[in-house]
Amino acid sequence: MACAIHCMLSPIVLGLIPMIHSKSELLEDGLIAVSILIGVLSVAGGYREHRRLIVLVMLIVSVALLAGSQFTERFEESGVISGALVMAGTQFLNLRYQKRCCAHEHELAVR
Repeated sequence: MACAIHCMLSPIVLGLIPMIHSKSELLEDGLIAVSILIGVLSVAGGYREHRRLIVLVMLIVSVALLAGSQFTERFEESGVISGALVMAGTQFLNLRYQKRCCAHEHELAVR
């Protein structure tokens, strides 16, 4: 649920950033921190069920790209975009593995 709200509000907030010149860096850092927090929390819940290592590896890569992009202006834009794409892929895989895991358990319980 938090991820859905974040995904709906982020484009609106990002569109407003140019209007808030003086606070844009602070706002950007805050959005990245919230994105990382939501990503970690949602993956943690799914990982407890499916235990797929690839999801953790992708999460670590996305957090490294997102956090690392804040330390250098040269790679800031590409780091944020790459990190966001990897985070989206991580969430997709996590949800997919979680559904498979739960479907399998429910199927066994019915038999």
